[in-house]
Amino acid sequence: MGVKARLKKYIQEDRPLRLKSFVSSHDIDLDGVKLSHGQNVLHFCASYGSGDMLRCLLRLDCDAAVTDKDRNLPLHLALLRALGCEQVVEAEEVYSTVVKPLQQAHPLGQDIENRQGQTALDLLVHLKDKIKKGKRTLERKQIDAERLSQEEDERWRQKLEEESLFEYEDHLPRYSGKDDDFYSSSGTPSFDRWSEQIREEYSRKSQRQHQHHTFRRDKTKGKRNGSGASSNKQSNSSQEDEGAERLKKAREEMRKRFKALPSPEKSPSGLLLKKQRYERKFTQLLGNLSGKSLTFGCIPWPHMDLNVVASVLFCDIPDKSSEAYRKYLRSQQVRWHPDKFTQKFGEHLHCDHIPKIMARVKAISQLLNKLRE
Repeated sequence: MGVKARLKKYIQEDRPLRLKSFVSSHDIDLDGVKLSHGQNVLHFCASYGSGDMLRCLLRLDCDAAVTDKDRNLPLHLALLRALGCEQVVEAEEVYSTVVKPLQQAHPLGQDIENRQGQTALDLLVHLKDKIKKGKRTLERKQIDAERLSQEEDERWRQKLEEESLFEYEDHLPRYSGKDDDFYSSSGTPSFDRWSEQIREEYSRKSQRQHQHHTFRRDKTKGKRNGSGASSNKQSNSSQEDEGAERLKKAREEMRKRFKALPSPEKSPSGLLLKKQRYERKFTQLLGNLSGKSLTFGCIPWPHMDLNVVASVLFCDIPDKSSEAYRKYLRSQQVRWHPDKFTQKFGEHLHCDHIPKIMARVKAISQLLNKLRE
């Protein structure tokens, strides 16, 4: 395999240490390696490589001011790559890990035009507009999902309240008199008629309460003597069976009408939101490490449950045989490799949390290795 092919392979597989060892052992001048269309290694890395690989090439003194046949700087190609990303999180990661280092390496490159008349500054403005619109869209989707979940919870709460009220009314019905003519059809009742109805209602209510207490007293006495009052049981068994049957039918009807919905966290949209939140927090952490002491809760884990980590990471890449799946799996293996993790965050980890953090990192790394196997 030639030098150019091996350099391309190391860049695509994101192996900066192997590339550095290969360049030093063979004494290769990276600026002298010319690829197709007048591009150098830094052009190729801006189009296909990772942020770690780009920083490695810049440390090896690759020239960021070289243009190809279309007068494109590596900065132009990195911006075009970010604009071509479908996911906002991916575009934001390319901007923070690839575009920004190239801006710092060659600040004057923002004003250079390519053959299409585009400057890096123009492409940068389009990229920032795209990221802002994507963030607003994600926020709207998240708000809609939360509102839908709240509405569904409210519907279930109302149904449970109706069921409990139905059960209460079935066993302890509201008091109502036999006659519906509390008010006479002629209009306002007279005082004598009104007082007579009050007396009748009070008498019926007292009679029912007396029967209820008598039934409870007889039932308790029957239990104490070892034998129940068969007559009372027979008189009330039919009413209890009828009430239980009505309650059973109502519950079956409610189960048919309202089936249990999947948990919002385990639905495809919920997993995608978790993955986007994880990628965003990890990118923000990489850009704001100075002066921080990281505890276990500060690390943006894919998920606190190891059994759900794979579902979150690959929720939007269902085809395990695709190139996108293998590439993303490789990037996650590099990210959660214990040695790589220690190189990035080792000096910022809180001393009391290092064992717990590294145990979780090793568990995630082993899980990703099993997926690759």
